[in-house]
Amino acid sequence: MRVVTGLLCCLLWTSTVRAQQQSPLPMPPPPPGTSPTARAEAKPRLLVTDLKAQGVEAQEAAALTDALVQGLTERNLFEVLSRRDVETLLTAERQRQLLGTCDTQPEACAQDVGGALGARYVLSGSLSKLGPTYELAIQVLDTVKGRPVGRSTRLARELSTLRELVPYAVAEASGSPLPPPASRVLPYSLIGGGSAALLGGGVYGLIALSRQKVLNDELCPEGVVDGTCQGRNLRELDYYRQENDRLGRDKTLSLVIMAAGAGLLAAGFSLMPPPEGGPRIALVPMGRGLALVGVLP
Repeated sequence: MRVVTGLLCCLLWTSTVRAQQQSPLPMPPPPPGTSPTARAEAKPRLLVTDLKAQGVEAQEAAALTDALVQGLTERNLFEVLSRRDVETLLTAERQRQLLGTCDTQPEACAQDVGGALGARYVLSGSLSKLGPTYELAIQVLDTVKGRPVGRSTRLARELSTLRELVPYAVAEASGSPLPPPASRVLPYSLIGGGSAALLGGGVYGLIALSRQKVLNDELCPEGVVDGTCQGRNLRELDYYRQENDRLGRDKTLSLVIMAAGAGLLAAGFSLMPPPEGGPRIALVPMGRGLALVGVLP
C-alpha cells in the first residue's frame, strides 16, 4: 500500500510539473482509425477525490463521494475518474511491473498510467455537520491554469436531501449546464385534486347544514317553548326522520371528502422535489446561540 501511495504521489507531481511547463496535459493516443471529429469531441477528464469528513462519519463522506461520481457519470459531460479508479489502475500497473508484464507490453502500461494522469480537472471538497445541518462544499481545480473553475456550497438537514442537490452543486462548481428540473406534474396534480376535494367537501357540508336549519325552522319556527316545538302545518313524522337521516349522511360524506382532500394536499407537498440548487444559507443553533452558515448566492 505504501508503494502504491508513493507511486501515486510521484505520478501526480510529475503531471503538475508538466502542466506548468507546457499547454494542456497530453491525452493518450487515440485508437487507430479514430476520425478527427471523434478526437475533437473527446470529453475532458475529471478526477474526483474523496470528500473530507468534518464532524461526520467517514462512511457518510464516502457515500456522498460515490454520489458525486455517479452524478457526474450520469451527466456524461466529463470522463470521470475516482480516486479508487486511480489506485486500482496504479495497483494493477505495479503488479504488472512485478510480474514483468510491462517488459513485454510497455505500451499498454504507459497508456493506462497516461490515461489516469490526463485528468485536467480535479474535484475536491468536504462534508461537514454544523448542528443539525449538513454542509457540502466542493470546488473544481483546473490543473493546467492552476486556478479553480468554480465553487459550490449546499446545505440540508438530511443526507438524502443533500444527495438530491449533488447534480446542482457539481454543475455550479464545474461550470457545466444545470441538470433538467425534476418533474412536478404529480405533486401539482395531487395538490390541485386535494384543493378541489377540500373545497367541494366544504361546500357540500355547508349545503347540508343549511338544509338542516330549514328543517329545524319548519319544526320549531318560534324556537323551543317549554321544552316542545310549536310547529304548524307539520308533515308526517316519518318524513322528518328520513330527512334527518339523509342530512346526517350528507354531513358525514362532506367530512370524508374534506379528509381525503387534506390527505391529497399532504401527499402533494411531501412529494414536491426540493427547489433547484437548494438552500445555500441556514440558521444553525450553536452552543452559545445561533449562527448563519453557508454562502450567499
